[in-house]
Amino acid sequence: MAGGLAAGTMFDLGLLLFASFIIGEIFERIGIESIIGYIVTGLILGPSVLQVVEPGTVKGFATIGASLVLFQAGLREENVVEIFRHRQGLQLGIGVLSGSFIFILGMLVLFGSQFLPYDSFTPFLYLALGYAIVDIGVPSKIMLSKGLLRSDTGKYTVKASVINVTAGLLAVTALVVSNSTFETLLIKLGGIVAFAVAFYVLHEFIHKIDDYIIMMEEAEAQFAITFALLLGLSYATEIIGLSTVLGAFFAGILVSRSEFSDSRAFQEKIQAIGLGLFIPIFFAWFGLTLSINGIINNIQAATFLFVLSTVSKLAIGYTVSKLHDMDRPVMIASSLLSLDIETLVVLLIGIDMGVFGNEILQIFAPSVLLTTTTIVVLYAAIDRVSE
Repeated sequence: MAGGLAAGTMFDLGLLLFASFIIGEIFERIGIESIIGYIVTGLILGPSVLQVVEPGTVKGFATIGASLVLFQAGLREENVVEIFRHRQGLQLGIGVLSGSFIFILGMLVLFGSQFLPYDSFTPFLYLALGYAIVDIGVPSKIMLSKGLLRSDTGKYTVKASVINVTAGLLAVTALVVSNSTFETLLIKLGGIVAFAVAFYVLHEFIHKIDDYIIMMEEAEAQFAITFALLLGLSYATEIIGLSTVLGAFFAGILVSRSEFSDSRAFQEKIQAIGLGLFIPIFFAWFGLTLSINGIINNIQAATFLFVLSTVSKLAIGYTVSKLHDMDRPVMIASSLLSLDIETLVVLLIGIDMGVFGNEILQIFAPSVLLTTTTIVVLYAAIDRVSE
């Protein structure tokens, strides 16, 4: 039984990875971002069409893929304090979060009951907060493939996104604990403080630990320590009520302060593992979770939320970026449109709190596909205009 299960998992992963690269390459050749190809691959192979691959068999690998995107973004930073001291990034991240939240909540209160199966303030509150949070996974992958993560555009976008996500998830945590017992409140706050202290200690003393890591000259040992740190911090942020991808980003910052991470060989191997294995599986896994019938049945509600989120983020992101005299303000604003893991975390919390039923997942799924497609289309348009 165990052997059969392991064989089945290997077959699913191999088939999904092979088909993803074939379809992704076809999409690339006709001028469409490979990410869409990965998602389409999952949709075709998943329960909705061919029923060949089950989402649950590859979910763990997909989670690592999402974490690796943010881990590589974190490798470009060396001081986490500078992220939250970055005045322009702070203004953009908080501006998009607060501005979009107010706009979406207002529209939901006025018109939400006409499009959604909810008519009370609490679900509208969770939806507005969830859809005001950005996701950096999709645009980070695109910027990484285009070599933009190290540019001013990439750094500005990543900093603003991390600030947005951190503030948004902390707001969700505060919303949840405000309705919790005093004991639960203390546990949550204690977890956040403990993580902050542990990260500070590692951040300040990583060079001393680095001396022992460098003694392990084998690249395998350095990679083992790197991935242990990545998975450990991802787990820690999940436990304290934030998101695994935030833990991965912070792990990238820590590793960036080590000497061995500066080597070209290390950077290339990390990128190859991410872009060549886990990241395609992540986007294909998302396609596996989509249902054609679910998309059709909930397309009106999904489109309504997509429009609210897209209009507000695009307008605020573009306006703030122009005020900061940033290059590529449209690309920066487009990068803030994506909806994925962070929004899903908020909705799952809402389900646990009894605010939503499972129907919200089918409403959410088309929104992710719509925002991903919109980003890819806008990026392609920007590239053609700049040529």
